Amino acid sequence: MKRVVLLIVAVIFSVSISAQTLPSVKTEDVTKAGMAVAAEQNPELEKQITEALMKDEGLQKDTVAYLKENPDTANALTEIIGQNKDSLSGIMKAVMGDSKLSTAAIDWIANNPEMLSKAMKIIGM
Repeated sequence: MKRVVLLIVAVIFSVSISAQTLPSVKTEDVTKAGMAVAAEQNPELEKQITEALMKDEGLQKDTVAYLKENPDTANALTEIIGQNKDSLSGIMKAVMGDSKLSTAAIDWIANNPEMLSKAMKIIGM
């Protein structure tokens, strides 16, 4: 009888502990929220990202690869690539001259912590 009572108490205790789990927050969600706040607090962020894009070939390649994969920008980028004959600097100039493509590129970098960090290092921040 004592064992049954002890077993019931143990089960009730474990159920009450498991019912009190705290909601978890994903690191990715916190990072995205932090990047959004940083972008709002720094109105120069867009200008800095643009500057970094024009300076670094690696960042340019990553951005062009993203724009190629993005269904919203793939067609426009394919046309630009055809016009610039694989000139990465020419492609980036054309991308930055197109408001839709430049917005997509800047937003992607601003919302991607790894790319934003890379861009800030390029411009010395």
